[in-house]
Amino acid sequence: MESLEELSEDEAPKEHQVSSTLPWKLNTKEIRATKTHNYFTQTKRTENILVQVAFSVGLSSIWRFPYLCHRNGGGSFILMHFFMLLLFGIPLLYMEMIMGKWLRVDNIRVWKQLTPWLGGIGYASILVCIMVSLYNSIITTWSLSYLGNSFHHPLPWDQCTLVKNITVSDLSCLGTVSHQYFWYHTTLSASNHIEEGVKALVLNLSLGIFAVWFLVFLIMMTGLKMSTQMLVFSVFLPYILLLCFLIRGLFLEGVTTSLRRMVTTELSAWASLDLWRQAGGHVLYSLGLGMGTIILFSCKAGGDNYVQVASLVALVNLVTSLLATSVIFIVLGFWTTTSGHACVEQSVSKLMKLIDKGVLPQDAKPPEDILLLPTMDYLDWINNLPGYLQHQVIHFSPSCSIKAQKEKFMEGPGLAFAAFSQVVSLFPGASFWAILFFIALLIIGLNNLINILEGIVFPLQNSISVFKNYPRMLSATHRPQCGQTCLCLSDHLLGRFSGQPRLHQSGRQLRNVLV
Repeated sequence: MESLEELSEDEAPKEHQVSSTLPWKLNTKEIRATKTHNYFTQTKRTENILVQVAFSVGLSSIWRFPYLCHRNGGGSFILMHFFMLLLFGIPLLYMEMIMGKWLRVDNIRVWKQLTPWLGGIGYASILVCIMVSLYNSIITTWSLSYLGNSFHHPLPWDQCTLVKNITVSDLSCLGTVSHQYFWYHTTLSASNHIEEGVKALVLNLSLGIFAVWFLVFLIMMTGLKMSTQMLVFSVFLPYILLLCFLIRGLFLEGVTTSLRRMVTTELSAWASLDLWRQAGGHVLYSLGLGMGTIILFSCKAGGDNYVQVASLVALVNLVTSLLATSVIFIVLGFWTTTSGHACVEQSVSKLMKLIDKGVLPQDAKPPEDILLLPTMDYLDWINNLPGYLQHQVIHFSPSCSIKAQKEKFMEGPGLAFAAFSQVVSLFPGASFWAILFFIALLIIGLNNLINILEGIVFPLQNSISVFKNYPRMLSATHRPQCGQTCLCLSDHLLGRFSGQPRLHQSGRQLRNVLV
């Protein structure tokens, strides 16, 4: 009996032990499942924030904001942009995020659910997406063109190109910085007058815009998605490069004057309604407001604190704009400081060194009193040289402007490309830096185009009965993907016609008239 009692007493704790270990195992599984769920949720939220930042902080901050700031007075435009960002930029961004989060529908159906008679706003946003995609495709084409030229050594924009049958008008390369000359005469193949070259398309830009849309088509056809690591790379690479450019630019001449001009505010500018309009328009364009893409991102993403997300996106947008603008203003100050008489001194010094080394003949020696004469006399002396000497003197001339340049000697969308190509040339191994930078610009441009096209495809897929009944027409999960083919082809053809002025040799003049 004692043995049986002892046995029963020994078994009782074992039963209790088994019963107590089972909940512990269940708790372990629950904890692991909870940790896994939290990990994937946090990853999804991180991807959502990175996508928002990559879309909002794109070509608009690196390319468009600097030339608007340069054209509209520097510090005045920066302050106006900051106030417009606070007044309606962040609130509208938050509003679109909340609409997508709570209603969980695309940018066409969201307006129909809010107020049926406002359903046309969704279709209008599709039209805006189409127009912005055409606009951005041209900018991406410029990036692709510069990327193709970055594989040359030395870089083609560092020196004036050698041309045959040089005349007086061909000395314009010496009258400006070679980087500006490359933008107008090589990238755009711009004509001197609006009447010239209206019917002639620029071959490299025409092929480039076709290549851009073909790349977009391939990415959409293969269903390629960027991983979190690729998103981090595409977001932070431009910042790393811009910081390197800024640090290098701080050692250039005229940096203090240029940065002072950038932050200088004129009170009279605050009364300009056009300046407020441009600042507000850039806030809408840079954050992607009104296109429906923000609603679509929030519709697909999980829950988040969108107040913090909207504030973070706006802050990163502003910091990127100021960083890129600082680099470009430093380059502008460098161009202004080294132009005119300083450029003549630099050119004469370089020619004398090349003559001493035997690279140039003695006939290329400038007159002894050339530095005492007006700067334009130096161009007259070059013009009077024999043809074979003109070729060599122009080719070996440094990248500076013989003509004295003022603060606003270059405006327009090409300012960023000319300025960044200048600062890239200052680094050792300039070709590597140029390839890296313009690859980053190309990735940003393609990413923006794909996100905008998704803002066109997804709403049409869910809102139009024809596309609902035949999902293969637009769906990204079906084959064949004729929808993506037709969409990219139609956008390309629209770009050839609506963006055709930018593809002409007189496109620069036509754009100035239209704007």
